Amino acid sequence: MALQISEARGVFSVFGELNSNNVTILRRHLSNHIKRDQRVILSLERLKTLVVNSAFTLKNLFMEAIGKSSISSIVVLENKSDGCF
Repeated sequence: MALQISEARGVFSVFGELNSNNVTILRRHLSNHIKRDQRVILSLERLKTLVVNSAFTLKNLFMEAIGKSSISSIVVLENKSDGCF
């Protein structure tokens, strides 16, 4: 499944698979908002797959946002259908 990013009321939701091939797309997209000192809330609750490299990239992006004093949150809920998180 391809990666999809949607935004509603300041919350960015990620759908599909987040892997080393497409995490740079998400990073670029969110970095643009962080650079503009906008609040960033990232919801990962609808991800089907999250690989370790992608999680490391998300951590670095979060640390970058903190360094720029941008209010940031990452929301992750357990996937009840298969318990992949």
